[in-house]
Amino acid sequence: MKEKQLAFRDERPDDMELYLKDIRENRFPLSLLLDHVEDTRNLGAMFRLADAARLQHIWALGKPDLFDSKIIRRVSRSALAYVPHSTLNIQDAHTLARQQTLVALEITEHSIPYTEYEPQGPCILVIGNEKDGVSEELLALCQTSIHIPMYGVNTSMNVAMATAIAVYGLLARL
Repeated sequence: MKEKQLAFRDERPDDMELYLKDIRENRFPLSLLLDHVEDTRNLGAMFRLADAARLQHIWALGKPDLFDSKIIRRVSRSALAYVPHSTLNIQDAHTLARQQTLVALEITEHSIPYTEYEPQGPCILVIGNEKDGVSEELLALCQTSIHIPMYGVNTSMNVAMATAIAVYGLLARL
């Protein structure tokens, strides 16, 4: 891994392997569950976000070979090597819902602004497909739903951008 100076006074660790080990073992108690997110650029951006925010895991509903893409690797800047990830099916999602709190990033009749949600422990942020959002089946597994207030003409934003806003909003409250 090539070391890169982040700021004028930034000092990289002497033992890069120890630094990477610390990152792998000390992650924030927040994961992503991607509900058929298909655009490879969005997937790559999600990995880059998960690395930057030191998220626990990326789970993805979709094709088993979903992560086998040069574009994802390029956009993620190789974050696939550092971020735990796996694909799953809907039965696995049911199991996750019994183990942790699932929070949908989806505007619904009962959703609240992401700034008002207070996580009570580890949670999984459920992110919907670029076109259709979170599926009804997965939405039914979520304990709550949060949304990003929209003040402009459009009623949605890019899924990777929305995920980043929600992730850092949740991390501030964990």
